[in-house]
Amino acid sequence: MIRDSLIFWRNTTEQLIRVLSVLDDEKRDSIIEQVEKLLGERDVLKPSIGAPFTEEEKVFAQELLELEEELSENLKGYMKNIRIDISDQQKKKVSVNAYVDPYDQVYRDGTFYDKKN
Repeated sequence: MIRDSLIFWRNTTEQLIRVLSVLDDEKRDSIIEQVEKLLGERDVLKPSIGAPFTEEEKVFAQELLELEEELSENLKGYMKNIRIDISDQQKKKVSVNAYVDPYDQVYRDGTFYDKKN
């Protein structure tokens, strides 16, 4: 007999994997909220999952480990996409500011260059 907490853990992990598979930038905020909620549910379950395990639960745990690895990779990929988007936005911000005020980054050291030769 497998404990309900282990089954709920697997279901929550599968939900997390499904949620993270959505790559829509417009839904990113709602996806992050769902991920936080589901991770919170898993944190509540963590204390109830402990030894001793039955043989059936040990086999089930191997399946969970595979799901955990997939979830970990999905979370890392999602975080990487967020970091890339943030750095792209920062580059755009610098580029727009340079376009609006092109002489802002010119360093003036008090020297005068005569362009007439």
